[in-house]
Amino acid sequence: MIRNLYLILAIIIFSNFILAQKDSTFQNISKMPKDVHQIFAWINAANEISVSDPLRATTYIEEALKLTYHLDNSRGEAYAYNSFGALYYTLEKYDKSIQHFEKAITLFDGLENEKGHYSSLKYIGSAYEKNNGFKKAITYYNKFLKLAEKKKDDDDIVFAKNGLARCNQALDNEKESEIYYQQVFEIENQRNNPLGKVNAADNLGNFYESINDSVKAFNYFDSSLNIVLSNQMVEQSNNYYTNTNNYYQKRGNIEQQIQVNQSAIVQNEVLNNPKGLNEANLQLGKLNLQKKNSKEAITYLKNSINLSEELGELTVKEEALQAITEAYKDMGNYKEALLAYEKLVLLQDSIQQEKNKQMLTAQNLSLELEQKDNQINLMLENEKLKEDKYNLEISRQAEENKQKNNIILALMIGILVLFMAAFIVVRSNKERARANMLLELKSLRTQMNPHFIFNSLNSVNSFISNNDERSANKYLSRFSQLMRLVLENSKSDFVSLESEVKILKLYMELEHLRFSDKFDYELDVDESINLEDVDIPPMLVQPYIENAIWHGLRYLDKKGFLKVKIVREKFNLVWTITDNGIGRKASEEIKTQNQKMGSSTGMKNIQQRIQILNVMHGLELSSEINDLEMGTQVIIKIPV
Repeated sequence: MIRNLYLILAIIIFSNFILAQKDSTFQNISKMPKDVHQIFAWINAANEISVSDPLRATTYIEEALKLTYHLDNSRGEAYAYNSFGALYYTLEKYDKSIQHFEKAITLFDGLENEKGHYSSLKYIGSAYEKNNGFKKAITYYNKFLKLAEKKKDDDDIVFAKNGLARCNQALDNEKESEIYYQQVFEIENQRNNPLGKVNAADNLGNFYESINDSVKAFNYFDSSLNIVLSNQMVEQSNNYYTNTNNYYQKRGNIEQQIQVNQSAIVQNEVLNNPKGLNEANLQLGKLNLQKKNSKEAITYLKNSINLSEELGELTVKEEALQAITEAYKDMGNYKEALLAYEKLVLLQDSIQQEKNKQMLTAQNLSLELEQKDNQINLMLENEKLKEDKYNLEISRQAEENKQKNNIILALMIGILVLFMAAFIVVRSNKERARANMLLELKSLRTQMNPHFIFNSLNSVNSFISNNDERSANKYLSRFSQLMRLVLENSKSDFVSLESEVKILKLYMELEHLRFSDKFDYELDVDESINLEDVDIPPMLVQPYIENAIWHGLRYLDKKGFLKVKIVREKFNLVWTITDNGIGRKASEEIKTQNQKMGSSTGMKNIQQRIQILNVMHGLELSSEINDLEMGTQVIIKIPV
């Protein structure tokens, strides 16, 4: 009793340990960040246990699929379905395997150079073949063969061509089947692969046997045996004797069958292959029973029974017991026949119980997997329903907004009708004032261009005076690009932020070419800003950058730094221009009279433009200049 209690306790502890191990894997992956790495952690964990614990593997793949749906990750989803396909392929659930592999392939088609695509194509062909979908299998085997040939992978080329040979043979396309089998035989001979040569020879032998070409069939079986014997290939030796035995059995030549199996006994004893010995003894026992040589049959059958018990080959033992029962009956030894029959009944009961147990386990597993699969499909449908519900809510809100807008529009029309008379009276005055402001704004923009061009040409002149022809050429090339953009933008009141950023980049690059020993620069644009969707007034920021370079950084004894940063704060585009130059006070002290006038005119011009733009468009454009401990900072706010 104590021993039994210890045993039960040990079983409970072991079971808890196994469950803890399972839980620990799940918990460890669950703690990872919800990203792509977690998706593939679930998939890899599922692949590792797909054979030993398919149900738990399904749970892991389900977690992976949930996350791929949440992250909208097609690559992870493709690999998850690929793992599902492989799992069901292992369990011989070929319908389910095909269903998941097809989903994986559809997703992989939108990606490039994925290993999972290669694997899915390989095994979906095999799944279709095992499910008797030979035409579909041929389609997928051909696709996989092209990829395998591109990779120059001989093993996969052989895999695909053997599959094509079998499928064509099943569809009675004998010529195509023969071509593929022969091609495989040539490949295996070229790479001198003994195992491959044996399998290829056996396949050709069986193929020719199926089309009643007995000479070629026997030649390939004989070729297979020679390769087996010369390479001491124990497992493969049985194939020759089985194929040859079937060859003579088909022709009713019992004597030749006996000779083949006697040779098999001799060779398997030399190769120390008990499994082959067992099969040969069984065949010789049954063949001698056919010839009514009951005594000899019993000798071989006893050998088979003993070997079956050693090897645990219950089905072979069952056959041997059935045959030996008949042999004893034929000899009139009913006592031994009864004993043999009783052993047969017990064995058959044992085999049947094991079959029932396996069948029950398989049915339970199949039911659980079916439930799990339905659960996953339901989960994915729920996720889709959530998305559809969300889209429906968005549509409903849009419709409500549309109705509200219609009401507002109707009210506005009513108000407009009431104020139409007053509007007509004041409109001409406003248009006149606006035209004046537009004219003034255009005049200010026009003033900016000569000022800018003059400064830029001074830079070119500097390079030429220093005989730096290469830098002058490079500068002029950039300068021409800049001028084209500036002239295009000067025609409009507003330009895209993308266009303005291009101009500023080119301008800073040009100034850096001239004053490379004076400063470095950085232009930092917030990634959340869509440069194409935002419009700003042209050439509003450039003068501030020009001031920072010409009146701050240019006079430094050491190399300075200019940073231009663009961020979006609520409804404003905020530009921050920061330099670590000598500062405004020191700059004023060393400026010439002309420089003071030029700088003053440029800043005054900008302030005028800002005022006019604010009035015309109802904006709140603003600029702020701050003196830093070292340098100057300008903050410009432009409403988006």
